Amino acid sequence: MVNRNQIQNKNNSSGILLLAKQSGETSFSSLTAVKRALDTGKVGHTGTLDSFADGLLVVLTGSLTRLVPHITNFSKTYLALIEFGKETDTLDPTGNVIREGTVPSEGEVMKALDFFKGEIDQIPPAFSALHVNGKRASDLMRSGKNVELPARKITIHSIKLLDFYEQYALIEVNCSKGTYIRSLARDIAAKCGSCAHLAALRRTSVGPFNLKDAAGFTQLGDFTISSLLKKINRQKETGETGPAFNRRGDTVFEQEVKDCIYPMTISIAKYCGFTPAILSRAYVQDFSSGRRLKNHSFYYTEKPSDNCEFAVFYPDLDFAGVIKKSGRKLSYGFVNPVRREKIKIYSWEQIYSGKFSEDFKKKGTAISIGSFDGTHIGHDAIFDSLISRNEYVPGIVTFRHSTRSVKAGDEYPGDVSTLSQRMEFFIQKGFAFVVVIDFSDDFVKISGTDFLSVLRDNCNLKYLVEGEDFRCGHKGLTDVTAIRQFCMENTIDFDVHSFVDYLDKKVSSSRIRQDVLDGSFDDVKIMLHKSFEIDCAGFQWRREVSDGQNWLVCKKQGMQVFPSDGEYTVAVNMVISGSEEISVTKTAVCKLESGLLRVLDSDGSLRGFVRSIQFDYSQRK
Repeated sequence: MVNRNQIQNKNNSSGILLLAKQSGETSFSSLTAVKRALDTGKVGHTGTLDSFADGLLVVLTGSLTRLVPHITNFSKTYLALIEFGKETDTLDPTGNVIREGTVPSEGEVMKALDFFKGEIDQIPPAFSALHVNGKRASDLMRSGKNVELPARKITIHSIKLLDFYEQYALIEVNCSKGTYIRSLARDIAAKCGSCAHLAALRRTSVGPFNLKDAAGFTQLGDFTISSLLKKINRQKETGETGPAFNRRGDTVFEQEVKDCIYPMTISIAKYCGFTPAILSRAYVQDFSSGRRLKNHSFYYTEKPSDNCEFAVFYPDLDFAGVIKKSGRKLSYGFVNPVRREKIKIYSWEQIYSGKFSEDFKKKGTAISIGSFDGTHIGHDAIFDSLISRNEYVPGIVTFRHSTRSVKAGDEYPGDVSTLSQRMEFFIQKGFAFVVVIDFSDDFVKISGTDFLSVLRDNCNLKYLVEGEDFRCGHKGLTDVTAIRQFCMENTIDFDVHSFVDYLDKKVSSSRIRQDVLDGSFDDVKIMLHKSFEIDCAGFQWRREVSDGQNWLVCKKQGMQVFPSDGEYTVAVNMVISGSEEISVTKTAVCKLESGLLRVLDSDGSLRGFVRSIQFDYSQRK
């Protein structure tokens, strides 16, 4: 169950709000104070409570109002006060008595409850919001027409008698969506050879959410037979049936509303029936812009079904929106804009069309262009030079995949790093923006000077730094000499850095790639400043038992180079979802063989989103 200690992102107007509705007000009217407290009109409730009932309303605010249909699928728990001997036309205290009967004993009621456990057929109340020939059943009844509703399958997960006094029984029911407690009271009484109606009703939980954590809970009072009878008698004497408290202008209640907003989390998404997926850093900008996405844009806990809805989360686990999956095709449900951009990401098309930040442009930019496949020690001087020019905004122009992968074709063993991994590095280094280029047919035809001119004009390029072997433009014809001439003519500072050696050999992505294939991970770790790791975005895991051992298995996929087949000791980096989402690293055995990646789950703890697998040690013999 979710509790108040797990609430995050308080004061964010988009979220899941727990509200304690009072008896005497409709579900809709109870939202008035919520709208005032949050200063928003975008509020929607799930699972309507009748006006005579009180208890938990799950309210969605801001952009999350689009999730209303999903929250209604939760099971619910109720406390119900049944008054035996009188049945009303509405089956609740607001109706007219239409039948009277004897009052059963406590033992008879307890025995009757056993017949209402598990899946049962239930006829809904005639006074309900269900539609008959396009009209509400309750409206038809009030107009004098007779309504007969068909029975529906529901599930009573548990039902128990809490107290019994004279003609009153207090029960607790946990049930599926679509259950009418008014009908349940009617049917229990019928099983006892009597009749009844609901005298009071309180909803205490909806799925993982509890009433005790709801705004306004302390105003509800006790739900016991004695306290409820006092309340009923007081209402009969005074004639007052409205809510006990006027929440208009109640500053304490309004603060409670702000404090009781939950963010959408992975665990809650699962409760809602979504397939959770974490967005790869490389595709945040594409997602936010509504661009076409593919299955490899996400991290999964396991292979998703062909037809499902993803609850998408940004890399920092903020809720991003909903995507529908049909086969291999992904389509947008809705996008929740990113709240905290750690780095600005632009496509080349955005730069070319003049959509670069005006603030950045006004200050001027310091840029380096390159694949940066594996941000290694050979790049350190370049990055440090950019960051040190604090009079300018530092940024990187890079490519979704390395330039070598585009040229090498099928013989290419793979990139050292993914764009997502490079993005994380650029964030940690302190860069303000990254321009990501896809090798389109139009882009590869652009000359080097035209390419640099776009950066000069649209990004206000003031400082450029590159390695001595850098080339750009069509067929790489624009070399360092030509670039230096261009910069001199356009008053752009230009620095060139020499190669860096390690163990008397030039440090390069090609060298690191070969060391990965050879299993020389100690050398790789020195050159990369970190362990080599496989980015597991798009990996669709399955569980397999082999020789009595549990394995996570998936196909080798993606653009990265894999170590040669063999057995390795690895560190598995993952996000585990439970009462809260946490990032953990676990040591495991990994086997690479026959195009498969197999990770031994010896203790059953590898049950989250596998983000990466680090190779820190030499190949096992």
